[in-house]
Amino acid sequence: MKEKIKTGISVLLILILLPYVAAVLRTGKMGGEEKPSQEQDLETLVAEILPAQMPVHYEMEALKAQAVVIRTNLLRQAMNYYESGSPGEAAQALREEELEQLGFSFYSREDELRVWGYGDWELHSVKCDQAAKETAGQVLVLGESGGLPADVPYHAVSSGRTREGSVLGGEYSWLVPADCPEDLHSSDYLKIQTLKLDAVPTILSKDAEGYATEVRLGEEVMSGEKFRSLYGLNSSNFAAEETEEGVRFTTKGLGHGLGMSMYQANAMALEGRKYQEILQYFYKNLECISFS
Repeated sequence: MKEKIKTGISVLLILILLPYVAAVLRTGKMGGEEKPSQEQDLETLVAEILPAQMPVHYEMEALKAQAVVIRTNLLRQAMNYYESGSPGEAAQALREEELEQLGFSFYSREDELRVWGYGDWELHSVKCDQAAKETAGQVLVLGESGGLPADVPYHAVSSGRTREGSVLGGEYSWLVPADCPEDLHSSDYLKIQTLKLDAVPTILSKDAEGYATEVRLGEEVMSGEKFRSLYGLNSSNFAAEETEEGVRFTTKGLGHGLGMSMYQANAMALEGRKYQEILQYFYKNLECISFS
């Protein structure tokens, strides 16, 4: 009887102390408070941003590829924000509390515990930390940029092929299309939704991959991406038709279709491709280097 009582007390203590154990593992402090921002290095911030951009159940090599993309974009934004002369200076200036101002969503320790629960927290957190640490300091650069981080787009699922970067302007002409056959198997590849609109939109122009670049609705003309955002469509690669219920949209892909498709990247990782190969596949004209 005494043994059963002892066992019960032990289990109860473990349940009570579990949140504190998780906090210590992540922050190194018994109180569970976050480390001061100056102690949060670049790779910690990359690990916090990673699960906000890519599903954490994806393969490690896909997570590593996205970690490099995050670090590249984060340092580029930080250089502009802090008016830093080099990626190293920008990395030193970065603070967690300024990530949202830089345009990045992230998972704090509290967010991770709330979303994943104590059971999965350690597993997922370790994966994100590993992806950041095993690619530490690596960024994507354009050869003639002098080692400055590039502006690297990415998205969830393509319509089967990624888009020419020239749709963003001449400075993105380095971004060339890549075939994404595995994206056709994603549950997000096709979506049908019906909206109550006064008229059926007219697609005035499309790019080579079928994404609308200019759309007219009534008297208003706008870009395909603005239309997608305004009406909550999965992508600007769509067809529209009038029905009794409203205007029915059929979209292909999820996101703007530029740069790396995270779904295809994960499929490549499942095939045994390393993160460097994945990055090279989508960003053929960029180099992966260490900025430090």
